[in-house]
Amino acid sequence: MNKLELLKRVTAFRRLSSEQLALLARSVGSRAFQRGEIIFHQGSIGSTLYIIVAGQVRIYTTSEAGQELTVTLFRDGDFFGEMALLDGQPRAASAEAMCHTTTLTLHRAAFLDTINACPPIAASVLEVMAARIRQANMAAEQLANMSASQRVVRQLLSLAARYGTADGGEIRIDIHLTQDDLASLSGTTRETVNRVLANLRGQGLIRVERARVSVIDLDQLEHSGDSPG
Repeated sequence: MNKLELLKRVTAFRRLSSEQLALLARSVGSRAFQRGEIIFHQGSIGSTLYIIVAGQVRIYTTSEAGQELTVTLFRDGDFFGEMALLDGQPRAASAEAMCHTTTLTLHRAAFLDTINACPPIAASVLEVMAARIRQANMAAEQLANMSASQRVVRQLLSLAARYGTADGGEIRIDIHLTQDDLASLSGTTRETVNRVLANLRGQGLIRVERARVSVIDLDQLEHSGDSPG
């Protein structure tokens, strides 16, 4: 595993020079997880950031009643667990490998040593954290002001923007996405998601095959998200 080459694939580090990436590469380790394996638990003490080399990870919270709520999904090139690098406090959510997942790991002590020598690395991490805070604020606003159907559509649009790949005129959301995942991400029920997806398919706006969604008409899908329902 060439850690330097793998780090070059991480979007958050795209502005770093080869020398800066090489410095970071000397500080990272590696770890693999099997499908369904819990990477860390909500409430556990954390000190490690994980960079996904290959695979997919679900970040979720668990209520006192034991109900799980998916917060977000990550795949190749994303990193997660970054809060632990800054404050060393208990994890705010749990992380689960959704398939065989290989990661690079960066521990807090190594991170602090590295940013002392190369502050731009910290800036790259903070830039991603700021973007995620904005996304969380937007999600909270949508939860308060949009109907369940609108939230499902907006979540599809968000995933298409993050993980969309052009495929013969369509945009394939290149991430494994079950109806339960989409329901949890949208703050609604699986039944609502099923109804919304069926309606969108009927309009010819999306295609769903084996937990993969492709957007056929992005413009019309965006407009459908503006309408209550």
